[in-house]
Amino acid sequence: MHAFKGICCLLFGTITWGLLWYPYRLLDFNGINGVYASLYSFIGALLLAVFLYRLKNTHSFLKKEFWIYAAIGGITNISYVLAVISGEVVRVMLLFFLSPIWTIPMSFFLLKEKIYNKNIIAALLAMLGAIIILWHENLFNQPLNLSDTFAIIAGIGFALTNVMARFYNFLSVQEKSYAIWLGVVVVSVITILLFQLHYVAPHTASNSLGLIAIIALTLLVTTLTVQYGLTLVKAVTASPIFLFEIIVAGVSAYFLANEMIGWKDLLGGIFIVLGIFISTRK
Repeated sequence: MHAFKGICCLLFGTITWGLLWYPYRLLDFNGINGVYASLYSFIGALLLAVFLYRLKNTHSFLKKEFWIYAAIGGITNISYVLAVISGEVVRVMLLFFLSPIWTIPMSFFLLKEKIYNKNIIAALLAMLGAIIILWHENLFNQPLNLSDTFAIIAGIGFALTNVMARFYNFLSVQEKSYAIWLGVVVVSVITILLFQLHYVAPHTASNSLGLIAIIALTLLVTTLTVQYGLTLVKAVTASPIFLFEIIVAGVSAYFLANEMIGWKDLLGGIFIVLGIFISTRK
């Protein structure tokens, strides 16, 4: 029964994240770019959390590990938003889920985990899938386009976040949640100041504030639901469930943005998904 509840929680989070790209695109269409959209929505999530999920121990703010985790979470989330705004959703998702490639060295150096043959096979399959998706005759002579670059950065950050969550096992789930929310706000502000991004007010369109409020509430509920689900489901079971996000993103992108899946994306995606399934086998 507990496992069933956990799977339902993870599926809810997966479906939500598979759809969250759309309101961010609407905000971008309304003139609010990805960095400002991330800033406003995560400020909203923080304000809601103060009332609904208040942090029990404010000493967390004095821990350097808290802010390291926050920085990783901030870069990851902002890169993800910028990727889905400017790129094809399914392509972004596939590049985002290149986790076996990045997780192996991180787990080895930070967690001292043993590397098995299945991990190497999974990483090679994921790498092959990425090459297929990104392939063109000048692949190694030209830089990646912006959305692909942001997707890969987000994927590396996502893998690092998962590894650091185990490395910083002395931080509670609540502390890690606050670290991610605060991290996005801080990284957004630094990015705006560093690149001198033009100020964008959230009222530039009549429905922008409503969209920001919906995203903020969704971020809060999804974070809590997924964190609860992870306490009920083994990691080996949880990892493949997150792949459902690719399906949700693909279907929603087709109906909401008229995006089609190319044969390279489909073939490369098969290798990436296969690699993830192999990596999660006992």
